Amino acid sequence: MNTTLQEEVRRHLRHNILVNTLEGTFFWIGMAFYSYQTVLPLFVSKLSDSPYPLGILAMLGNSGWLLPQLFTARWVQRTPVKKNIVVRVGFFSERLPYVLLALLAWTIARPYPRVALVATLVIAAWGAYGAGLIAIAWQSMIAKIIPQELRGRFIGVTSALGMIGGALAASFVAYVLNAYPFPRNFAISFSLGALFTLLSWFILSLTREPPDPPLESSEEPLPLWREVPRVLRRDANFAGFLLARGLGALGLMGMGFLAVYAIRRWHLSDGQAGVFGSVMMGSQFLAYLVLGVLADRQGHKRVLELGALATALGFGVATLAPLPHFIYLSFVGLGMMQASYIVSGMMIVPEFAPPEELAIYFGIASTLTGMVAVLVPIVGAWIASLWGYPTVFAISGGAALLSWVVYAVRVQDPRFRQGTQPSEG
Repeated sequence: MNTTLQEEVRRHLRHNILVNTLEGTFFWIGMAFYSYQTVLPLFVSKLSDSPYPLGILAMLGNSGWLLPQLFTARWVQRTPVKKNIVVRVGFFSERLPYVLLALLAWTIARPYPRVALVATLVIAAWGAYGAGLIAIAWQSMIAKIIPQELRGRFIGVTSALGMIGGALAASFVAYVLNAYPFPRNFAISFSLGALFTLLSWFILSLTREPPDPPLESSEEPLPLWREVPRVLRRDANFAGFLLARGLGALGLMGMGFLAVYAIRRWHLSDGQAGVFGSVMMGSQFLAYLVLGVLADRQGHKRVLELGALATALGFGVATLAPLPHFIYLSFVGLGMMQASYIVSGMMIVPEFAPPEELAIYFGIASTLTGMVAVLVPIVGAWIASLWGYPTVFAISGGAALLSWVVYAVRVQDPRFRQGTQPSEG
């Protein structure tokens, strides 16, 4: 980062931290009302008894953020102000779909459940892959406007505040799902989610991002598919990170099935989906407070190792749970996993990447993982149809444990490896 750009970043730092903290908080609150892990799976289960729509929904939730990123890397690289992509494109690609989801629940969910099922999956794909479309731009914007020594705490505090609001929102979802009949209950929940999501978009538009300096190289860049082997051959440590991350994606096979499984197995009320969401967000809140500081002091690799172990523990409990109360521990583990990814799964990538190749590294890390994530839930639905959901949870826990082993054995924290000790501040 050149001196002029650094000065601009420092000049607007307080403003950008405040704006993006508020944006992240409202965004997480909005997501609680249409959670891909709890609320949306239950809504889909009301429209179909088959596990396959749940598998498709989980596939979308797991892969949507990840899969498109490599294909947008050049676009982001050529755009001097990343905020323009995040705000202008993001309104249509990431925010608008949830307005349509609310309209769907208000209008066609009861009279036309099959049509509503297909439309729900289409809208879920739109929102998930629309988020992935702007993901590199958002990550690159944050990496530019927030200095490295503050990123862990910024993400941790922002997400912790979002989890407080999200946990309260999820508790309200539990009330709404029990207090109103289907589909009015889901329509209210989705409408509130759309409202908070739009508020977060407006706040995001207030970010002050200085433009990148012009690219120095005039050479025609390699095609993206040729960039991948080049980077992996050159950077064995990054390749080890991708292996661990791919196993982590395999470990999420059971995530989209857990809430529906518990509600069906123990005949719980629909509002229990909101309770599960509240527990998961509450555990994320506590995790963010610890993991953001841990990432800044001991590096992101340590945080990712803890997330892998938490996933293994969560699905191990789900596999063996004799009573419904044990499932709360599973959602605690999954909340910790999500916190570890938000704090460190994204922000470790700039520490592997040369500055001029940041967008390429983000794209490779996300898209290769997304290629695993897009297949895993469908395989999980097939396994569930043959051997039941506990088998899916057992496979998920085993893959997460392998991910932890690879992080521990194959991956060196890039901050230590480059000889720059993490900040103690």
